[in-house]
Amino acid sequence: MELKKYLLINKNNVKRRDTLNYLAFIKFLSMIYIIKWHIFNWKKKAINYGSRMCELLFVSSGFLVGYNHYEKNMPCDYETSFKYTYKHLRNFYPLELINIFYGFIFKPRIKLKITKIELLLSNILMTKIWSRYRDLAFSINGISWFLYVLIFCYFLSPILLQGIKKIKTSIFLFILSAFIRSSIEENIFKGYINVFDVNIHRGPIIRLLEFYMGMLLIPTFFSLKYKFDKYKNNKYLKIAFTIIQILFPKFLYYIMLKYNNKFHCYNFVFIFCAFIFITGFDYGFLSILFAKTFFIRIMSCQLEMYLIQSTINNIFNKLVDKKKFSMSFNPEIQFIIELFIIFIFGYSYKSLFKQKFAKILDQILLIIKFILF
Repeated sequence: MELKKYLLINKNNVKRRDTLNYLAFIKFLSMIYIIKWHIFNWKKKAINYGSRMCELLFVSSGFLVGYNHYEKNMPCDYETSFKYTYKHLRNFYPLELINIFYGFIFKPRIKLKITKIELLLSNILMTKIWSRYRDLAFSINGISWFLYVLIFCYFLSPILLQGIKKIKTSIFLFILSAFIRSSIEENIFKGYINVFDVNIHRGPIIRLLEFYMGMLLIPTFFSLKYKFDKYKNNKYLKIAFTIIQILFPKFLYYIMLKYNNKFHCYNFVFIFCAFIFITGFDYGFLSILFAKTFFIRIMSCQLEMYLIQSTINNIFNKLVDKKKFSMSFNPEIQFIIELFIIFIFGYSYKSLFKQKFAKILDQILLIIKFILF
């Protein structure tokens, strides 16, 4: 009971907003592309899915935080930040600890001027994302930087939410954030601020700006949504948005393919902002389809799939090499097999162990709180 009270965010008895089902599907699909980017044996990488999908996911994550908390008056203080961060952290941290200890024991060591204990602690404490050294930032469970940065964004969310209370303020802050985001990348590209060793892909500040840009879309989004909602059951509106839901991803694929090495990353961020804003209305027939229980269950384990992918891929490759099966596997077939295994492990963990491990983490938190306070 004490823990529930400790974790409670002031909800002001506001009804939970409807899930954006199409956007949930887009996030799930993005996770699959990221998994493929990491484990598939590419002959030619025509599209940098690793970067593109991360940009899309940070924008959509910020958008969803803003969507869920718009007009709900989340307190802006450190206590709320810690509570809100922990509510997200407890969902993935136990699984991440499993990945960390597996990687620490069974994966090759990286050559860094730090001890094994320092390497382990930098992962356990999630501080590796602030390292200027790429090898450390991607050490042990290399893909976990994404969630560490996302946790950083969640920690600052109560502060960031103050910027979405008024439309004019949010528009100004969006333009300012977009200008800072693009300016940083332009200056890095021109070699002017390399002295700060800013990393576009894993940099917490870069990703925070993308997260915030997604959040800042919300006031304008709701001002239009309040007007459109009275027509949401109109079949012609549903047909129009269904066409958008089908064609917009195809347009994104064309843009990513055609301008893969021509656009800067921030160009794609702006395009993804438009995509999330438009498809966020969720009026199409695909939204109804993805609201079915089957799809909700399938897509519910995307976080677990993301976290376990590196460990499963490492184990799979060790088994394949040991049995000398590598020559008999078609890359596409191997990817499908691995994706299926990743899904089974991810879904099983979520269904059977996630809440149990989260409760153990809760108890550890209470013990620490008791000792310190």
